[in-house]
Amino acid sequence: MARVDDHEGWRRNVAGLAEWTRGLSGASEGAYVIEHDGLVASVMPAVPDRSVVNSVIYQDVEALKAAYDELEAAYPNAWTVWVPDHDTEAAVFLGERGHVLDADPEAMVVDLDEVERPAEPSAFDPNADPPSIGPLNDAAYGTDGEFTRALARFAPRPGLFAYTAGPGACLCTIDHEDDCSVWLVATAPEARGRGLATALMAHALADARERGRTTSTLQATDLGRPVYDRLGYRSLGEIQMWERRIS
Repeated sequence: MARVDDHEGWRRNVAGLAEWTRGLSGASEGAYVIEHDGLVASVMPAVPDRSVVNSVIYQDVEALKAAYDELEAAYPNAWTVWVPDHDTEAAVFLGERGHVLDADPEAMVVDLDEVERPAEPSAFDPNADPPSIGPLNDAAYGTDGEFTRALARFAPRPGLFAYTAGPGACLCTIDHEDDCSVWLVATAPEARGRGLATALMAHALADARERGRTTSTLQATDLGRPVYDRLGYRSLGEIQMWERRIS
């Protein structure tokens, strides 16, 4: 039986998103964060066309509405707002302002009691340098150096952990309250099918349990979903990305 119900799972998922977003301040040249009660947003001028790192997380739709003009002025081009699928008020508000539904990953949660630590993958490094995650994500997703630029100054800090399996796979986690939020899971095309991402995930989650975390949350694309299913994550529903592009 899951440790948390869906309501608490959603709360932890959104809180993890917000904590990750705060941590992107200073991760690249000129990167900063806008924060108000109930809302946090990352602004990355170094990658103006990559909305996943120019994004807004809100806990209160009224805070989103109140800050909208400030947010609109801050972004040079592409930006997105993460919206739980049950929040139709926010979706309608954003649609009226020119945002479009760009992606709808699954918000997921797992009880860390369910995770077992596997054998270490080849070239396992549980203390990787955070900026090294950027090139691996560019290789995995075919982006033209955008993740490398976005994370060029991504400095180590308490609660942030980066894992690699040589040049084959990587991920980051960040602790927030009782939850471990997982980010930037990537496998190079030539390394797929070897279970590297699954092994890295399992080690990262076992480490999080040993640090006292009780759950892990993430946002799953179709590509990553089979990995997370194998590790026992369950879906809470879609967390939609409502994107706006100036050009």
